Amino acid sequence: MKIIVIGSGLMGVATAYYLSEQGHEVIVVDRQSGPAQETSFANAGVLHPSQASPWNHPGITWQILKWMGKENSPFLLRPSALPSLLSWGLTFLNHAKPENFQANLRVNTALANYNIECVEELQKNHPFGYSAKRLGSMKVLENNQDLENAKEQIALFQAMGIECQVLNQAEVFSKEPALVENGSKLVGGIFYPKDQTGDAHQFCLKLVELIKRKQVQFIYDLNVDEFSLANNKITGIKTNKGDYSADAYVLAAGSYSPLLVKSLKLKLPIRPIKGYSITLDMDNWKLKPKMPVIDEEAHVAITPLGDRLRAAGTAELNGYNLEINAQRIRLVLQQVIARYPEAATNIEDADINPWTGLRPTTADGVPIMGETPIKNLYLNTGHGHLGWSLAMGSGKIVTDIITDSVPDINAEPYALARFLK
Repeated sequence: MKIIVIGSGLMGVATAYYLSEQGHEVIVVDRQSGPAQETSFANAGVLHPSQASPWNHPGITWQILKWMGKENSPFLLRPSALPSLLSWGLTFLNHAKPENFQANLRVNTALANYNIECVEELQKNHPFGYSAKRLGSMKVLENNQDLENAKEQIALFQAMGIECQVLNQAEVFSKEPALVENGSKLVGGIFYPKDQTGDAHQFCLKLVELIKRKQVQFIYDLNVDEFSLANNKITGIKTNKGDYSADAYVLAAGSYSPLLVKSLKLKLPIRPIKGYSITLDMDNWKLKPKMPVIDEEAHVAITPLGDRLRAAGTAELNGYNLEINAQRIRLVLQQVIARYPEAATNIEDADINPWTGLRPTTADGVPIMGETPIKNLYLNTGHGHLGWSLAMGSGKIVTDIITDSVPDINAEPYALARFLK
């Protein structure tokens, strides 16, 4: 079968890998000049089933209202984005109800656990480097109430297959000595031993090299202008580089997926949520962090990637705006300095590599994968802030659906059909 994959980020490349493993002819197209140039470029670098929570958690409504208009808030809703969020926003808030949130958390966690299996299987069969480490991750907590709340959730996480350990302050410092210098406020933390780290951009580049050897074709600087449709089936795509046709099509274009299918009268409940990251050189640090540290309250994760430190987070509803806001970058940098004061004495502004990307977020916080009402169009999109934690598992599931194989985990919760009822 000949298959066109639209998008060469994590989702597109992962899908292309599994399709090529089954011997299909695959063409990956992307509007950028190379793979993983957008949301997959500089994310937090953590594959963490432990943090698979949708953002629309119980209490998010009041947080958004409290933070509206405040540039230093972890979750910022800009008024200009409101018109595009009406229907999506109501569903988003409805899924913040405890029972809906719990169900969506379980679905995401199941996929994140499966993703780890897929990554490890890939590395076993095709080992390559991407600044990967398997040291776990740690959520740090600054007050006793948060620590008690975290303890109460231990049984829930263990039931979902997540190993976790409650740490006191001394145990936090033992796990991550780099926190000692400015850790007096920390009362404890939660350690997740099975979480992993790695550079998603490096991973994509290496995976592209691998699948090119399997005759997967990549076409860059290509804009998909229109789908040709006949008898509820796509017959081709019209692009700035001519027309292309295939037996099946996979849309893995992240936040831009809803825009691409407008001409098909297909509505995808996905909106972009803007995130920021900075990458710092740690060459001159005396005590380098060794594992990712997550501050859930600030929506920031700080991750060592070799001799670099990546800090990523915050959330901003601002449409498709990709302007780098200096104040939001400072917010992320302040979180790094708050945890690791050595950062303040070893960096200059020129050494900070700022980045922003749009996380494709569904109205319920769960990705959309698989079939659409159009016979030969499949989706692999809507993974929000969890793309790196879900990518390989998602690519495998979508491939199984396309090839009429039974996925290893139940694919029904991720189907677009849940929004079409």
